[in-house]
Amino acid sequence: MEVARRYVESCPSRFAAYAALQCALMRCFLARGGTAEDFCVRLAPVYHRRYAPVLLEGASPR
Repeated sequence: MEVARRYVESCPSRFAAYAALQCALMRCFLARGGTAEDFCVRLAPVYHRRYAPVLLEGASPR
């Protein structure tokens, strides 16, 4: 969760941190030869389960 903390500190909102982290992970996945569709089908749901509770739910506004 260290990665999530760094994004929260550098983004204006928790949602912005969630989106920025997801974009960074997708860029890495694509750079390794994955496809956007494969990311959306396989990895986005896993990402959401892991980071949504931390970054979106129950978050107080900054």
